[in-house]
Amino acid sequence: SSGAVYVYRRTGATWSAEAYLKAANNGTNDYFGYSVSISGETIAVGAYGEDSNQTTITNGSGASADNTNTNSGAVYVYQRTGATWTQEAYLKAANNNAEDFFGISVSISADTIAVGAYYEDSNQTTITNGSGASANNSNTDSGAVYVYKRTGATWAPEAYLKAANN
Repeated sequence: SSGAVYVYRRTGATWSAEAYLKAANNGTNDYFGYSVSISGETIAVGAYGEDSNQTTITNGSGASADNTNTNSGAVYVYQRTGATWTQEAYLKAANNNAEDFFGISVSISADTIAVGAYYEDSNQTTITNGSGASANNSNTDSGAVYVYKRTGATWAPEAYLKAANN
């Protein structure tokens, strides 16, 4: 259950395999590829069972090998140049906690990615613009959405969304 993503490209009426993507820190029960979204030359891949305790974005090809935060989740971003896909970023929640399932859902449009974490636990009832995210975990499994924005080849947090009636 480590997961994989198979990328196919259509030329005319013919489809052909273009790439086979695996997480840089591939691990058992990461569920890499559970959620996938593509926009133009960019693919965002969710791995809700990924276990690292990292709380920052890694721009480039790296990914944390730490596995101390069970099912915290991650999103991997890949960019295509010609027919070659390379990892552009590794996204983690700023308030990363075990069992948040960050990456259970993912959507990309141009230079914006929204990532769902339906078991995130904060009690916040507002939107935080920028890189902040609540560390208060008093509202079990209330969920959150994290929004990331790309400038050039660099991804950064743009917003942390919580329901007003959380």
